[in-house]
Amino acid sequence: MDGGIGEVKGPEVSCIRVRYVQTALLFYLMGTSYAIRSILSVAVVAMVDTNSTNTNNIPTFEWKSTGVLLSSFYWSYAVLQFFAGPIAHMFSPKLILIIAMLVNSGTCLLLPTLSIHLGLGGAILCRLFQGFSQGFIIPLIHTLLGRWAPTNERSWISTTVYSGCSFGTIISMQITGYLSSSRFGWPASFYLFGGLGVGWCVLWLQWGADRPATHRSISAKERRYIEESLGQEHDENLKGIRVPWRAILTSLPYWAIIVAAIGESWGSTFLITEIPTYLSKITDIDIEKNGLYSSAPYVVAAFFTVLYGPIADYMISKGVTSRKTARRLFHGIGAFIPAGALIWLGYEESPWGIAALLIVAISLNGAMFCGYNVNHIDISPRFSGTLFGISNGVGQSLATLAPMLVEFITEEADKAVWRTMFIIAAIIYAGTAAFFITFLSVERQLWDSVICPGKNCLRGKEEGEML
Repeated sequence: MDGGIGEVKGPEVSCIRVRYVQTALLFYLMGTSYAIRSILSVAVVAMVDTNSTNTNNIPTFEWKSTGVLLSSFYWSYAVLQFFAGPIAHMFSPKLILIIAMLVNSGTCLLLPTLSIHLGLGGAILCRLFQGFSQGFIIPLIHTLLGRWAPTNERSWISTTVYSGCSFGTIISMQITGYLSSSRFGWPASFYLFGGLGVGWCVLWLQWGADRPATHRSISAKERRYIEESLGQEHDENLKGIRVPWRAILTSLPYWAIIVAAIGESWGSTFLITEIPTYLSKITDIDIEKNGLYSSAPYVVAAFFTVLYGPIADYMISKGVTSRKTARRLFHGIGAFIPAGALIWLGYEESPWGIAALLIVAISLNGAMFCGYNVNHIDISPRFSGTLFGISNGVGQSLATLAPMLVEFITEEADKAVWRTMFIIAAIIYAGTAAFFITFLSVERQLWDSVICPGKNCLRGKEEGEML
């Protein structure tokens, strides 16, 4: 059912809801981009294993600064976040995503060759371009979600799309661990996932769209339902929409989101980039099992992340909780429990215990998608991409310090020193979550609902009510 919207005139081209096709394509995009992002975290263990006895002439390197290599992705990634959202209001998000993914996939395919011929500098160069291209992806996805996800389906569509993060990390870490210890060697992972990225571009070119109004096969019924739900019936006719920068940057609910993004970015970056190294240096888990241990928590995370959204939407629609309470509840689950698991992880000795704690820390972290992540769209569906670009840019800028801080503090393979890093990550998780829970809002902000391009002024609506 389409939210009670009555029949309207217009051809029903397909019984398949176009918004769900967009959801599937964006899930594929998130999965592939995170797979490409995560490859190096596992592959680097094999790339610098000069004691390897492979008989297939797989190259290895005598690199010492792997922390710099792992963090180099985030240098350019963080910077681009600030510009991606506003660019989406000037140009076609569909076109920008195709270009970004082609660059992302192309540099993934080139990384083994450039590493062999240019050394560490070649690998860092590829990671910089990957960060540059991926800097556009999530803000543009948020822009598209602000145009395609109806209010009553907002949580589950958003969490479904972002569950691609966990799914991509799962297949990347596990497959990379397997390939790195096989006769194909670590380069095969880069070729595989680079090829999958090119495949996404082909599908998106055929089936993707900037907004319901520009999709060539959407029904009039579905288009009206989406646009009326979001108060964006006339957005395609607006030219030169101004981003209300002053109002955005002086909004306390938005600053609550920024602080929450800092905590989530630090925690997720630390887990993705450093857990494989921790498992290798401290627990002596071999490369193949390393990939399995590193990816197993993301298997559980992918399952739970898909459930968080429908549960949140159900609780809100049935009056079990208010929208604001739901955002607080899920964000708290995604931050406070993982924070405790990280502290415990620093003291755990058993491999099974380590696996269980990683599952808790990573799988419950996905609940934040129903917290601060979707809250961008709550307060501003029209500018959600711009808002996400800024908050994620700030978060990722600070998160670039995580791998370098680990390398600085954990120069020696000492578990007590690693414990300090786990405690730091836990404090950041919990502190930023407390700030967000205290100051968040779920009301669509006035600066999003009133748009004044030139002399014309339009007032948006949220769930059928004028603000």
